[in-house]
Amino acid sequence: MNNTKHKLTAAVITCGLAISPMAAIAHTGEGGHVHGGFTAGLMHPITGMDHLVALVLFGALLAGIRRQEKRFALIAAGVSLAAGFVGGVALGGHVAMEWLITASALSFAAALAFPAGSRGKAACVVAVLLGAHGWAHGVEMSGGMGGFASGFFVSSMVLMVAGLVLGQQLQRIAPTLRAIVAGGAALALMLLAG
Repeated sequence: MNNTKHKLTAAVITCGLAISPMAAIAHTGEGGHVHGGFTAGLMHPITGMDHLVALVLFGALLAGIRRQEKRFALIAAGVSLAAGFVGGVALGGHVAMEWLITASALSFAAALAFPAGSRGKAACVVAVLLGAHGWAHGVEMSGGMGGFASGFFVSSMVLMVAGLVLGQQLQRIAPTLRAIVAGGAALALMLLAG
């Protein structure tokens, strides 16, 4: 009974954090974000709710999948973030950017409802959606690109690893409850998207 209570408490806390009312200030140009320098790059994925949730959820997807798939998914995520960043710097913005960011996070949340054994290849495929996050930051660059990109990449990888730890905890709860947690995260993202 005590173990079940602990798992339920962890799930409730996870849902609460997923739907906490934090402004998604990542792409508004407000909130003191200066897109230049290492510190700005390091903080940006943490202070932009869309990036924070998407990166943590992507990391959670990696829990329980085979080591080779996990490694490939992380490499795909890193390459996708970097390619998106370069594309954003070179090509500028597009109306689809914000929709792709929201779609990526919703895809990650929905995939959490599936058993780990069936989502290894899916994690590798949906890693490509992280390119939208890199793209958004590339578009908003104002200076100090090398420092910002380094900080952004480090912070993004740390958030994915934190998500992996969260995902390992989620694997311990019943599939139905895991689906509820994933659904709550998806609902929170839809509310954030407006």
